Amino acid sequence: MSMVTFVCCVIAVSGAFAQLIPGGWTETRPIDPYPMQVVLSLKSDIVSRLNSMYITVNEFQPLLYRERVAVGAVYQVKIRIGYGRYVHVTIYKHFSGTPTEVQDIQTRKTLADPLI
Repeated sequence: MSMVTFVCCVIAVSGAFAQLIPGGWTETRPIDPYPMQVVLSLKSDIVSRLNSMYITVNEFQPLLYRERVAVGAVYQVKIRIGYGRYVHVTIYKHFSGTPTEVQDIQTRKTLADPLI
């Protein structure tokens, strides 16, 4: 009889980082410098997409995010766009270095709406 071994990769880092389980989402937390840099690098694309939906962006302030690891990093970010309006943006950054891309934008969100 053969024995099959299952290996589960868990990266646990103390401090500001939560446990990263490949394929699983971290808890939602205030945005850190690196995810902020990723979001700001795509700001013009995000604003352009919102403008094409006739949504005016008066402010662009990423506030919260969560992430998961799956052949790259997937970020879900809550962004304040002004006058009490928020959007949730899903961003994919592949580990190979291919261009980072906006995968989805959810509109009509509030500060209280969870990132899902």
